[in-house]
Amino acid sequence: MEAISIENELREVVSRIITQVDLATKQGRLDVNLTLEDALIPILKEVFQLPRLVNLNAKQKNYPGIDLGDEHDRIAIQVTSTTNIEKVKKSIKVFLEHGFESNFDELIILVLSQKQKSYSQDAIDKVTGGKINFSAKSHIVDLSDVLAKITSMRLPAQKRMLHEFKLILGDIDGYIQFTNVDQPVQKLLTTNLAHITFPDEVFVAEVIVDFKDVLARAKAGLGFKKRRHNKKTLIKLAMVLNGSVFDGWVFHEGKIFSFINPEYDARLKSLVDPGTIEPLDTRDLTQSEFVEYTNVFKELMKNSLKDDLREMSINYHNIENNFYFLPKKEEDETRKIDWVGKKKATRTVFEKKMQTKDPSKVLYFKHLSFGMSFYNIGDDWYCLIVPNWLFTYNLHKKSYSHDKFLAKQKRLDTSGTVRNLTRFIVYFLGNELANVGSNFSISPLVQLECEYPDFDADDVMEDSDES
Repeated sequence: MEAISIENELREVVSRIITQVDLATKQGRLDVNLTLEDALIPILKEVFQLPRLVNLNAKQKNYPGIDLGDEHDRIAIQVTSTTNIEKVKKSIKVFLEHGFESNFDELIILVLSQKQKSYSQDAIDKVTGGKINFSAKSHIVDLSDVLAKITSMRLPAQKRMLHEFKLILGDIDGYIQFTNVDQPVQKLLTTNLAHITFPDEVFVAEVIVDFKDVLARAKAGLGFKKRRHNKKTLIKLAMVLNGSVFDGWVFHEGKIFSFINPEYDARLKSLVDPGTIEPLDTRDLTQSEFVEYTNVFKELMKNSLKDDLREMSINYHNIENNFYFLPKKEEDETRKIDWVGKKKATRTVFEKKMQTKDPSKVLYFKHLSFGMSFYNIGDDWYCLIVPNWLFTYNLHKKSYSHDKFLAKQKRLDTSGTVRNLTRFIVYFLGNELANVGSNFSISPLVQLECEYPDFDADDVMEDSDES
């Protein structure tokens, strides 16, 4: 039964992605594929068995003709939202003009929307000139083809793919929402974007952890039994063994990046070579021509905020990739927070729900949650806040009936309710980050005077969930 449920959910999520890409394409936003290139990599790695697949634009900005590549298995992938034969011919032509056939044996064109029913092989052969083997049937694929391959995988792999597709759907929904220009009307729009400030310096230092020693000590002293682990996991274990753990760092290419100077922080100092500690201007990461360093910066911001938000009784759920509100005390039945929107109001961010048949047993814990991602617009950085709900059975692990409870809650939430939740979250974070002495600050939601379709009349803005 679980396998059928996962397959049905996969079909639904992929169908929604295709629909959203089609919508963006029809509205002339052909760069939608740029928002998805990195997000697709974990999926394509497993589906096409390309463990070394990378975003080639991270190596060279605006890499011509192809977007992703595995130079070991010699396969390149072009990601596009354009479906016609002219796009296929142009992609092959650029591929050959730059001599990529010497690095890659195959070119796959991944169409994010629904591909045509057929493509002229004769027209393609005229472009290839025999230099590469390109079959219209096998080398032009869309997300439905990818889905077909996924449904033949084992259930754990299908679950991983479903998780990745849900992340992609969130990315493309955000892209659609903030670039929509259908039926323009000049009006003041409150976005989901809030301006965020951060420290001017990032510190980087080489890691000197003896990973074999840490693994042995973790097995002996912590009962660590996982067979699959990476260096990032071992660094976390080293912190646990040293008696202090925090999230405000990123491990990349043998180095730790942090807004905190390791020289003056015992939690980091024991992990790095003090002689290699170097301060970097934050702009060295945010304005780097290499996408990987921008991603390091984004991950560092999220990790650093995890520590600050933990002081506000807000945890991070690694599977859902969302922050969520906890009760102030574990035995609390509810958590309510006062705030000021259009007027002073109260918002319930946590609630304990008992079973009807047996009131002594917990049915679920309901948490207000939110996703947080970061975007550079002009000279400034913004965080995109997307509110949601999380249902757990022990305050930490997702309830087995989470999807059912969430679907019921979604039916109750109007678009006005969702916008109001966003306003509340930003209000709360803006005030509480200052109270805990954070290095970050979040301003109220950005308002834009822009061309945007009118909202439905029934989108009532409710400041409070209290009657």
